[in-house]
Amino acid sequence: MDSVDKLDLLEADYSLSLYSEFKEAIKVFRYHVDTDLRTYLANDVAIETVTVGDGFYFKVTLTDAWVYEAARTQRFVPEVTLYEITPVHVQRLREDD
Repeated sequence: MDSVDKLDLLEADYSLSLYSEFKEAIKVFRYHVDTDLRTYLANDVAIETVTVGDGFYFKVTLTDAWVYEAARTQRFVPEVTLYEITPVHVQRLREDD
């Protein structure tokens, strides 16, 4: 097995580990948020449409969030603010207790 194959296996193991972490984390969050670049879990989501000239963008604030990104060392963060010109998909996962 050459080093490229070993690297591919290591990356696959890391991706599987991240997905397993996501499956556990999703149980404690209220919202699943998808953008073109990333997936987030959050307990509170606020979306504001901001008009600029003839266009607009979305300002999305996530509170108590988990970021699905392999390169991050800290996936749990207290707040995330996104500025998006593409659609933002928000799915409610569970009702308040």
